[in-house]
Amino acid sequence: MATWIIVVDDDTANLTMAGHVLSRNNMRVTALRSGKALLDYIGKNSSPDLILLDIKMPEMDGFETLDRLRGLERSLGRDETPVIFLTADESADTETKGLKAGVSDYIKKPFEPEVLLRSIGNIMSKQEKLPSLKAEAAADELTGSLNRSSGGKLFPDGVPADDMDIQAVSAMLGERSIPNVALQLDKEAFAYVYRYVMRYIVRNQLSACKVMFTLSAGVGSDEESCRKLCDDFGTHIRDFLRKSDIFMRSREDKYFVFLTDIRGGSADKVIGNMLHSWREKHGDNILITYETEFVGSADRRAVSSDKVRVAVVDDDIANLQMAGHILSKAGYYVAALKSGQALLDYVEKNIPDLILLDINMPVTDGFETMKKLKDMEREIADIPVIFLTADESAESESMGLSLGAMDFIKKPFVPEVLLLRVRHSIELITLQRSLSSEVEKKSRENRELFLHVVQSLAEAIDAKDTYTNGHSGRVAEYSKEIAKRAGYTVQQQNDIYMMGLLHDVGKIGIPDAVINKPARLTDEEFEIIKNHPVMGARILKNIREMPKLATGARWHHERYAGGGYPDGLSGEDIPEEARIIAVADAYDAMTSRRSYRDVMSQEHVRGEIEKGRGTQFDPRFADIMLAMIDEDTEYNMREK
Repeated sequence: MATWIIVVDDDTANLTMAGHVLSRNNMRVTALRSGKALLDYIGKNSSPDLILLDIKMPEMDGFETLDRLRGLERSLGRDETPVIFLTADESADTETKGLKAGVSDYIKKPFEPEVLLRSIGNIMSKQEKLPSLKAEAAADELTGSLNRSSGGKLFPDGVPADDMDIQAVSAMLGERSIPNVALQLDKEAFAYVYRYVMRYIVRNQLSACKVMFTLSAGVGSDEESCRKLCDDFGTHIRDFLRKSDIFMRSREDKYFVFLTDIRGGSADKVIGNMLHSWREKHGDNILITYETEFVGSADRRAVSSDKVRVAVVDDDIANLQMAGHILSKAGYYVAALKSGQALLDYVEKNIPDLILLDINMPVTDGFETMKKLKDMEREIADIPVIFLTADESAESESMGLSLGAMDFIKKPFVPEVLLLRVRHSIELITLQRSLSSEVEKKSRENRELFLHVVQSLAEAIDAKDTYTNGHSGRVAEYSKEIAKRAGYTVQQQNDIYMMGLLHDVGKIGIPDAVINKPARLTDEEFEIIKNHPVMGARILKNIREMPKLATGARWHHERYAGGGYPDGLSGEDIPEEARIIAVADAYDAMTSRRSYRDVMSQEHVRGEIEKGRGTQFDPRFADIMLAMIDEDTEYNMREK
C-alpha cells in the first residue's frame, strides 16, 4: 500500500511542488492549506502515515496546530501521527521548541526533493519497526519488574538492570576504546548526528553549548599560511575536545562545534583553555573569534529521572544489595559501585545528589577517593558524602570530617537508621540549594542594580562633557567586543564592560570650562585634563567589591611604547584591561563629533589605528579593532 502523506502549507507553490515530488515517488498525497483544515480533515477521516506541516501560517501556526492535533488524536484513541515541520526559520529556539513538542524532523524551505524524500524514508522506516520495538519494550518492562522483585539485579559496572541508559550501554560495549578526541563530520553527516543529539539533550534535560569559531589572517600571515593554519585549527579542535563532542568545518574560515553535556561556566573554561593552548603553539598568526549559544538545562543534576540519585560505593556485594534494596524501595534512584575508581568514573558523566562511601576498600580506600573527588571540578567536589564504616575510632571520624564528610553510618547498618540518615541529609541538601538559589537571585539583583547605578553615573559623566554624548557606553561596548574576540570568558568581558563605562569617571573633578572649551587647550589646561585618570582611580578604589574598576580609569591613557600618562608605563606593565580600553577609547574619540570637526572617515580612523599599532596601542588588540573596522562595511560603529 502506498504511503499516505498530508501536506499542510498556506503557500500554493509549496503544496504543488511537494505533491509533484511525492506523487512521482508513488506516494498518496492530500494537500491542505491551513491548520484548521487539517484538524477538520483528521476529525472526519482516518490518520495518514505522515504529516508535513508548515510552521508559519496565518490564524493558526504549526506549533498550535500540532498541539491541537495531539489532543484530537488522544480524544479519538489514535496513535500519534509522525510530523515533519516545514520551515525557513533555522533558529535554535524554533528547533528546540519543535523537539519538545514532539516533532519528528525539520525540513528547510525551499526544500530539495532528495532531502525531502530521505527524511520521509527515515521516519517511515522507524514507524515500520515500531511494533517490534514496543514488544521489546514490554518484554524489558517485564524483565525490569522481575529484577526489582528479586532485590534489584545489578550489572557488573553497578548500573541497575531496569534503568540502563545510553552511557551505560556504550560503556558495556567498550566505547572507551575509542581515541579520546572529538568527532569531525562533513555537513551532511553532521546534520543527522546533530539532530539526534539535540533530541536526546532536550528529552533528557541535559545541557550543551554551540560554538562558532571564525578565523581571519593576523598581521604577517599570507593567504597560503593562513589557509594552512585554518586547517591546523581543525586538528587542534579534534585533539583538544572530548570524544562526546562533534564538530564540522562549515566554511574555509569557520568551524561549528557542539559541546555535549556541559554547563555555561565549564564551556567558557574549555573554550578559553583551547584558545590559550592554540596561542601558545601558534601565537596570533590568525585571529580567532567565537560566539556561543546554550541549549537544554544548565544543571547536570537535571537528568532523565526526577528521583533523588544516591551513589552507594562498597566492595561488599551484600552491602550494595542491601543498601540498594532499602533506598530503591523508599523511592530513591540508586547507582551501586564496587570501588573508589568506579565512583570517580561515574561522576564524570553523572552527578548524584548524595554519595554513600565505604572507607575500607582495596586499592583506593574511602579517604583517598574523597580527596580525589575534592580535586575535581566544583560541581563534583560539592557532592555531599556520608561515610560507611565499621570502624568507630575517633581518628577515623576526625579524618572523615576534616575531608568534608557530611555524616557517618555504622556497618552493618540498620535499615531504619540508613533511611533516616539519608532522608535527613537530602532534606538538608535541598534546603541548602534552595538558600543558595535565593542568594544567587539576590546577588544577581544586586549586580543588575549596581550596573544601573554605573550606567547612570556614566551618563552623568558624558552629560558633563558637551562633546562626548554616549562616549562611555560606546567605549564599554567596543572594549567588551575586543575582549570577546581575544578569548576572554563571559565574566571577564562583563568586568571590562564595567571598566569601560567608568574609565572617564575622573572628569567629574575637572572644571566644566576646561572640559567644554571650544578652542585649543593651553598647556596648563591640558595638565588639568591629564589629572582625570588619577582622580578616577581615587574614586573607584573605594569600591572593594570590584577592585579592578580603577584599572581602566587610571591607565587608559598610557602608551604601549611608553610616554603616556599618568605613570609612564609601557608594554606588558600596562594592565591588559587598560590596553583594551585604550584602543576602544581612541577609536570612539575619532568616530565622534567635536565642536571643531565631524566624525572622521572610516579610512582615516583605520589608518590612525594602524599607525598607532605597537606605539600607542598593544598590537594584539589593535589588530582585533582593525578586523572589527573591516567587518563594519556600513560604518555603523560611530556616534549617530
